Amino acid sequence: MPTCHDMKKDEIYVCNKCGLELKVVHECEDTSEDCGCHPSADPCTFSCCGEGLQRK
Repeated sequence: MPTCHDMKKDEIYVCNKCGLELKVVHECEDTSEDCGCHPSADPCTFSCCGEGLQRK
């Protein structure tokens, strides 16, 4: 599953079950330890229909 730090501007992610597509319009820029997405924390992951989104 991609995390917010993996997702780059203009990339599209798709759910292989329902077809939902998400386009990244702004990248995550928060690299502080307080960010829930910081690599040392449990990363933010994106899923749909119980599965991870895939880059299109």
